[in-house]
Amino acid sequence: MKRCLSERALLQVHSRDGTAVQREHLRLCADCAERYDQLVEDLEVLHNVLDAAPPAVEVRRAVPFRVGWVPVPAAAVALLAGVVGVLLLRGPATPPVQVASRSTAVSAFAADVSAALFEDGATTPSAFTTTDAPYLQAALNAGSPCTRDRYFSGECDDQLSALLFEGD
Repeated sequence: MKRCLSERALLQVHSRDGTAVQREHLRLCADCAERYDQLVEDLEVLHNVLDAAPPAVEVRRAVPFRVGWVPVPAAAVALLAGVVGVLLLRGPATPPVQVASRSTAVSAFAADVSAALFEDGATTPSAFTTTDAPYLQAALNAGSPCTRDRYFSGECDDQLSALLFEGD
């Protein structure tokens, strides 16, 4: 044989499937004999590794999701929902309407009504905006006392004043 044996031929010789010519070449060729000895050592190492028990492996369990920061955004959302709920329950902010009490405040409201209707001493009423209308109406209604006739017709609800003042 002119050439050296291939790895497959060396493996066939090791497993006793090689031909007589291959065994003869292995006996005479120093290079092939050295490669054959290395192949035998590698196969023994593989055999020992496969027969041995597997090495012990440290098992690490996965840490479940940490809840360290979850309460903070949850509290913020709850606070925001509470504030929005309170604002929705309160409804729109309406300006307070003042009602005149007995005699002392009536003249003050009359002056306010006069100033609102007649600007700078004019004799004709001036134009007023619709946002002033509730205040004007409250001032006008508070100026007249609750009489017995107005009380029974449902225009006012002050029972004491209705008994004190006679009909119009």
